[in-house]
Amino acid sequence: MSRQDQVNLLKRLLHYVETRTTAMADSPWRNEVSAYTDAERLKEEQRVLFRKHPLVMGFGSDWPTPGSFSTDDYAGLPVLIVRGRDSKLRAFLNVCRHRGAKVAQGCGKARLFSCPYHAWTYDLAGQLMGIPDERCFPDVRGERASLVELPLCEKHGLVWVIPTADGSTDFDIDPWLGGLADELASFGFASWSFYDRREIPETMNWKIVVDTFNEGYHIGFLHRDSLRDILHGNVNDFEAFGLNHRLTFPRRKLERLKAEPEDSWDLMWNTTLVYSLFPNTVLLVQGDHVELARVFPRDGRTDRAVMDLGLYVPKAPSTEEERIHWDKNMQLVLDVVTGEDFPTGRSIQIGLTSGAQTHTVYGRNEPAMIHYHQSMRTALGLNV
Repeated sequence: MSRQDQVNLLKRLLHYVETRTTAMADSPWRNEVSAYTDAERLKEEQRVLFRKHPLVMGFGSDWPTPGSFSTDDYAGLPVLIVRGRDSKLRAFLNVCRHRGAKVAQGCGKARLFSCPYHAWTYDLAGQLMGIPDERCFPDVRGERASLVELPLCEKHGLVWVIPTADGSTDFDIDPWLGGLADELASFGFASWSFYDRREIPETMNWKIVVDTFNEGYHIGFLHRDSLRDILHGNVNDFEAFGLNHRLTFPRRKLERLKAEPEDSWDLMWNTTLVYSLFPNTVLLVQGDHVELARVFPRDGRTDRAVMDLGLYVPKAPSTEEERIHWDKNMQLVLDVVTGEDFPTGRSIQIGLTSGAQTHTVYGRNEPAMIHYHQSMRTALGLNV
């Protein structure tokens, strides 16, 4: 984001705070309850959103050196991501070409991947390197025996994978970002460090989890004892970028800027920036750190979800004081999300399945909610 764009954004937020208003949609919008409860709708989301769209897998720093690897089953497919000896990051289906067992578990460092079943062994580029008693498998070499590679893009400090093997091994994420590429690049996330991660399973539709981050209308009420003294409630700026969007919440200290020269205004320390990276990722830029929330349906059920929450920092902590600071930040987001947002989300799921209503309504003051769910309908071909 350019310096002038940052100043203009802060001016808009100051205006909203002073006039007690917020960014507004043209009109309220009603969303079908079945979007959260219909099993066939979920199957279509999994087929389209979680197979054909790029999914954020993490920051590039999650795989800092050659041999760094991780496994990820969240999208419903076993995925292995590894940084090769050439420093290139690659994604594969985590499936041995012999009998289909996983060749890797968890995350860590590796020189080779050896299937635990019969010890077929693959290098960091997915090539089959060894078969015990290979004479029994004549002509089993080459591409047919290599791990199946998935399209991956490492750019702007983030990593995306399209979880469908179509023969390609890379792609450019920028056309999918709808004009957001330069703004993401401006943060310099490529040099940031991973600090902590938590997996949070939940008993609600995966989109209710995402909805948590798509409006600030609830801050003054649900978060009255946690965030209300930090952020203004029901005040935000909104901007769409294709299927993605940015929601900006002003901090309570924002009004101090009126007494300071514009060339000293700092966007990062006076706001929380919430980026929705379609379809299932929320990137929260919090001034001195970033929280990355990846949300997935779970167990093929409309009322099951899991959130993979990571915290990233500008540089790895080197003192106990720094570690305490980051631990406190991680605990704050966990307390708010798991102690306040998600209990309400479970209640919403129960309410939506009760038959009390056929639609939910998003107000003009909830433009990100409207944009997100309309974008989903567009992606699923439901607006035709």
